[in-house]
Amino acid sequence: MKISVMSEGLGLAYVDGGPPLAKKNRGRYEFLEHTADVLFRAYGNNLNELFENSAEALESVMIDLSNIALKDIKHIKLSSDTYENLLFDWLSTILILFDVEYFAIRQFNVNIKETSLTADCSGEKIDTRKHKLKVEVKAVTYHELEIAQDDVYHVNVTLDV
Repeated sequence: MKISVMSEGLGLAYVDGGPPLAKKNRGRYEFLEHTADVLFRAYGNNLNELFENSAEALESVMIDLSNIALKDIKHIKLSSDTYENLLFDWLSTILILFDVEYFAIRQFNVNIKETSLTADCSGEKIDTRKHKLKVEVKAVTYHELEIAQDDVYHVNVTLDV
């Protein structure tokens, strides 16, 4: 696994007052019943969308997305041996950015070639006076993590909370 994260400022911020998170978010992801952890299913017309929607679902568990301004960009590069491992590494990187750098992301632009990923992730530093934090996610898990494709790509992701 290779990981690279870089930052860059965007200048002035703006906030899109989007709708609050619902159980299902416009067909991009939905939350499923789970006894102890958080389980979501993400969808995408291609792998790029699947990874973007999975990352958005993860962020939406941890923070209210509606108040995150697009002030800064994190550039991420990852490579792995399978798409499942790449997705695990991708979501783990997003979690590390949130937990270690206190960086919340609202917009993801992912490009996957073979089993390598590059992404530009737009968001801002977490400010508890502005942002509403939700659930603390301890880890992304491999439990039943399998990317499948029928009419669209989909994956179930379990988060340890």
